[in-house]
Amino acid sequence: MLNNNDGDRMDWWDKFSERATIDDIERYRKKSIFYLISFCGAAVILYFSAKSYQSYDVTLSVFLFFGAIFITANAVLAVLFKKDEIHFYFAAICVFILLLGVVYTGGYKNTALYWLYPMPLIFFVLLGVKIGGVVNFLFFIALLILLHPSIAIPASYAPAETSRFFTSFALMNFISFIADYFRHQSHSKLAKISHTKLRQAYTDSLTKLPNRRFLSSVLTDRFMKNSEYFPLSLVNIDIDHFKAINDTYGHQVGDEVLKNFAALCTENIRKDDVIVRTGGEEFLLFFVNTTKDQGTALAEKLRELIASNLVHVDGQVFTVTASFGVAECHRFEALDHALKIADKRMYLAKQWGRNQVVSQEPE
Repeated sequence: MLNNNDGDRMDWWDKFSERATIDDIERYRKKSIFYLISFCGAAVILYFSAKSYQSYDVTLSVFLFFGAIFITANAVLAVLFKKDEIHFYFAAICVFILLLGVVYTGGYKNTALYWLYPMPLIFFVLLGVKIGGVVNFLFFIALLILLHPSIAIPASYAPAETSRFFTSFALMNFISFIADYFRHQSHSKLAKISHTKLRQAYTDSLTKLPNRRFLSSVLTDRFMKNSEYFPLSLVNIDIDHFKAINDTYGHQVGDEVLKNFAALCTENIRKDDVIVRTGGEEFLLFFVNTTKDQGTALAEKLRELIASNLVHVDGQVFTVTASFGVAECHRFEALDHALKIADKRMYLAKQWGRNQVVSQEPE
């Protein structure tokens, strides 16, 4: 038998589908906000760095200048290396330290506290509800310590000013948390509905296998984006004399044969491979990282298993056979051509007597 699952077979949907749509939109939203905040924020910081220099506050000017450079460099590296999540954290750490430093010095004309109000929302957007909440809490505690009357800092804030600031800043944290929490909850519910609907659209209702729509919309896209699947062995499979089964036993029995056939194939292919019902009694099997010779051997084992399996339906006991056509593909651009070859070889298997695997045409 081909089954190498050991009870840990990954579902075909989780294995090959992209958790796209809403998840992709959410990632795009976070990235867009990150880049907007990074580049626009860096420009604003550079502006105040220049203003501080003109006001002879060299220490603040240099501090702001290097903060802007780090934020810009972090965003540029995110673009180059496409590791967005890591750079979200780097940006948050930089902003955390930068703003504490600005509060410590007082900022340009002692306006540091006014620039803190957007921070809770930014931390939630970049880091999510849980981690963003922790960071906002730590930031609030750090501000409480830094602005405590017993701490001597260069900045000068009136007690009434800091009191009003902490009250309004705490309220801003709470509102930002509530807004992002319910946005996250709504996103999760919409994502679940979207994924359920997508799976239904991409699943053959009878056999529960992926269908032709999944093949054209998801699977081929994965093959296009990932060379790791190649070489790829394509096996076109057609159940022999299926029309005769329907005519003899009825369509209900024919449906049971298809379900039995799909389950047998699914349970006896490797966990990284995938089988698709392309229509009627035809199936398309993809053996990933497999040459034609290896794919032919795997297809032959599957053919023997199918031919030796007894089908029990409504008191009827009979065997089912299938014809196989095998082709090899080394790159995505050749996939359509390989599919045509596999289809042609499957029909040759039919012509040559059925219940066999054909991996090449006669010379």
